[in-house]
Amino acid sequence: MTEAPAPGGDRLVAFFDRRAGAYDRQLWLEGPALRAVAELAEPLVGVRVVDLATGTGGVAAALIAREPRIASLVAVDAAPHMLERAAPRLAPLGARARTLLADARAVPLADGAADVVTIGYLLHLLEPGARMAVLAEARRLLRPGGRLAAVVHGSPRGFHGRVYRAGWHGLTRILPGAIVGEGPMADLAPVVAGAGFEVDATWRIPGVYWSQVLSARRPS
Repeated sequence: MTEAPAPGGDRLVAFFDRRAGAYDRQLWLEGPALRAVAELAEPLVGVRVVDLATGTGGVAAALIAREPRIASLVAVDAAPHMLERAAPRLAPLGARARTLLADARAVPLADGAADVVTIGYLLHLLEPGARMAVLAEARRLLRPGGRLAAVVHGSPRGFHGRVYRAGWHGLTRILPGAIVGEGPMADLAPVVAGAGFEVDATWRIPGVYWSQVLSARRPS
């Protein structure tokens, strides 16, 4: 069931809401990174999960496939059409899973509502202030000692990473309106650490577009 209205006027929300079907069709490209998020989120048996920016449910489906004994899963997104496509992927959990229409910066759930918070392909899209607001909300949602697992559009290290990021920003100028967001990140780890988390693992995953997967803990 979907609950609560999402804040209006967000360009990113409108962009992805219009493209939910197209996004769903390319989800297979993200498969290795999504499975890595599920691995880094473990242990998952009996835990409460909040999946921020669930989109069409890619991270949620990877979590459920890895461990169907999750205690509860709330899949949060601000785009209604994304949530419509995510809902069937939550079906294996039955009543233990639900969708929630909300901005990832202001989720109507209690402090410490989650043992695990996941964030799928959102943080690289946001300007720095909004990015830190999402991470602050993730920290609020986590119980002390709870785990964060996130994936972003990343890039290789060093010179090749600089070339990759420059090329991506070039595409945004060539294809205005077709690509949104801040673009691939150089390194997610210092950003997450700066939001008050203890980073314990980060992997870079090559592909059609590079991904960076990270796990961290909220200090006890």
